[in-house]
Amino acid sequence: MKTKVKKWGINGEGIAFHEGKPVFIENAIPNEVIEFDIKSDEGTYLVGELTRLVEQSSKRRYPLCPIWKECGGCALMHVKYPAQCKMKEGNLKETLIKYADYNGRILPILKNPEPLSYRNSCKLPFGEEYGELYTGMYERDTNHFQKMERCYVHSKLLEQTRQEVLKIMNEHHLKMYDDKKKTGYRTLVMKEFDSKIQIIFVTGKEDLSEEFIHDVTQLEGVVSIWQSVKTETKREVFGDMRFIWGEEKMHLRLEDIQLSLLPRSFFQLNTKQSVNLYNVVKDWMPRSKTTVEAYSGIGAISLFVKDKAQEIIGVESIQDAVDNANENAMLNHADNVSFICEDAGSALAHLVQEKEVDTLIVDPPRSGLDDTMKETILKSKIKTMIYVSCNPATLAKDLGVLKKEYRIVKIQPVDMFSQTPHVETVCLMSRKQK
Repeated sequence: MKTKVKKWGINGEGIAFHEGKPVFIENAIPNEVIEFDIKSDEGTYLVGELTRLVEQSSKRRYPLCPIWKECGGCALMHVKYPAQCKMKEGNLKETLIKYADYNGRILPILKNPEPLSYRNSCKLPFGEEYGELYTGMYERDTNHFQKMERCYVHSKLLEQTRQEVLKIMNEHHLKMYDDKKKTGYRTLVMKEFDSKIQIIFVTGKEDLSEEFIHDVTQLEGVVSIWQSVKTETKREVFGDMRFIWGEEKMHLRLEDIQLSLLPRSFFQLNTKQSVNLYNVVKDWMPRSKTTVEAYSGIGAISLFVKDKAQEIIGVESIQDAVDNANENAMLNHADNVSFICEDAGSALAHLVQEKEVDTLIVDPPRSGLDDTMKETILKSKIKTMIYVSCNPATLAKDLGVLKKEYRIVKIQPVDMFSQTPHVETVCLMSRKQK
């Protein structure tokens, strides 16, 4: 069948229409004329497969990665970077209109200074072929494991080290995890900050030989090695953590802020754009008496804005992250910043009773704010709220509820994850005057 692609889908697919139904077609770009087959009928929409490009968009480019379709991690690898940014701006605008009834101004997206080679970490399962280990990813919605020769969004040092680690592992004839024997190598986890690399080998009941560890320590930039022993089938990547060599924690500097990270601690995947995002939050935050940051993680945002409030309280539900955050507050001599381990909504409910909380920063997971959190915000007297979101749909739905008491002042999209359809958004809100 032949059709013209009309618009973008939220996952980077093109949307056409067939007999009144939208057809979602991967790898198609708006305004292209294509031929396609229908793969499935999902009731309210169809899923199509691109079979031939009849008229190609000027926004299409040759993708650098030969396995970008199979991997699925970079759904926009075939789209020129300016068009990627326009797609993200457009989808954010449509989502805000649909769920929050907001049709006001959205600031131009903050573009990624490095659309390639920006990712500071990887978490890749091992495969084995002809007796040699390799790393890769499962194709989306399948059990097919795709071998990765090179990743173009990994930082250059991270990717170079990944390849060198694999070479050393194969020189030592190491094997992929065997679920029956409960031995072997499951996942390779690596982080790179300030040209320093931490490696975590997720294994079964495996002893890492001194010779193998020695060879890995000789690689440029490697400063920390951990082992995580995991024999369960749970989705959680890590098991029992064992420190092997070097520095126990990773350290990085964000402008004048120093952060130390435990091996299981989460930090944004794009270090340079994280600084740009945090500066937006800092610039928009008013001078405050008491600021609460919900979903505070290791405390990066709270520490970035530490000079804007007399007191800052971070709330996080994972104890390891809270301990890490309080260490970071001490590291930065931030006596006015502290972190507590509690559910965000429950904590805010009692904090607004005990203190004069005038500013709230939230950086929730993709699922957005839960009902308790939204109810507490609406009942509070918090004057200013800054919402940092990684999911436009849940952001817009939450804003649709919060608009009863808050007005949107400005919205700033940030391109953290180039080559993907994902976009971060910072939204400044002010409590309505009664």
